[in-house]
Amino acid sequence: MGTFSVSIAVGTPDRGSFRELEALVDTGSTFTWVPGDILRELGHEPLGSERFETADGGTVEREVGEVPMRLDDRVRTTPCVFGEEGTQPVLGAVTLEQFLLAPDPVHGTLVAVTGLAMMARRGKNYRSALERIEPDRAYEPREAVKLVKEGAFAKFDETVELHLRTGLDTRHADQQLRGTITLPHGLGKSQRVLVFAEGEPARIAEQAGADYVGSDDLVKKIEEGWLEFDIALAVREMMGKVGKLGRVLGPRGLMPNPRTNTVVEPDDLPKVIQESKQGRVEFRTDRTSLVHVPIGKVSFEEDALLENLTALVGAIVRGRPAGAKGQFIRSATLVSTMGPGIKLDVQPTLSLSGEDSV
Repeated sequence: MGTFSVSIAVGTPDRGSFRELEALVDTGSTFTWVPGDILRELGHEPLGSERFETADGGTVEREVGEVPMRLDDRVRTTPCVFGEEGTQPVLGAVTLEQFLLAPDPVHGTLVAVTGLAMMARRGKNYRSALERIEPDRAYEPREAVKLVKEGAFAKFDETVELHLRTGLDTRHADQQLRGTITLPHGLGKSQRVLVFAEGEPARIAEQAGADYVGSDDLVKKIEEGWLEFDIALAVREMMGKVGKLGRVLGPRGLMPNPRTNTVVEPDDLPKVIQESKQGRVEFRTDRTSLVHVPIGKVSFEEDALLENLTALVGAIVRGRPAGAKGQFIRSATLVSTMGPGIKLDVQPTLSLSGEDSV
């Protein structure tokens, strides 16, 4: 088939921001390929390495990770190869299937296809996982968590995500859903925390276990291209200096912001640093009124995933915007990185929060 280029957006691990790229559509490539330097700039680290067969029959070993990707205002987490610096990004067959898209080389575009047509091309491991799921059934949360774990087949520790379709109209300011929560069992990865502070707040941050603490020195280092951290916090007095980093940290979802509780009072630093290291996640609606949030890894115990799910649902229900009208949560799906989606029964899922909500 012919190849052509399309615009894609690659996100930071927390989906806080996305970077637009031109990618070559190539169904001869199984996985999506993005230069490793771009992925690392966005805050991604490899989860491991895999061996791949090349077109000439040889094999190569490449680092792989899980990367949020946006196409046509939809976001999916997809397996991604850390490619060589300076190479062109490639949109692979697995990612196209996740978005239920097929290439139209004649017109040089991607076209939507029915789910069943795409699923017929899935591998045997995916089909085996799909056979465990009744397509017309909505599952209780505990059953869904069990099925996600049983259906995981990738060689790496897949991420488990909750996807929600809301009834919000995000064009209106009073219907914006956004918040943060520290999951009881974290996300299975320790976060590297940087704190912009000086004097007594800097001493508090260091004692609380922050990985990097500083003021002008850190600002200069970041301006020179250093970004070896996952979360940035700042005391309010430092924001005058930190503000100049907006163009660097903003697109990567790392800019301290009072709305995401990353601009912190000195006395609150120990608590916020501990929560950040444990795994604090941000949830918010995208432009299509969907919410996509990780809740852990498939290696977690069922109870741990369920408790993380319960905490997240509770935070989302409590964060219902004042302007929300009608049914707040319309559908919910639980999915692992490589596995099929499992529909959740909405009412029992919302009941996890202990709050009244529709």
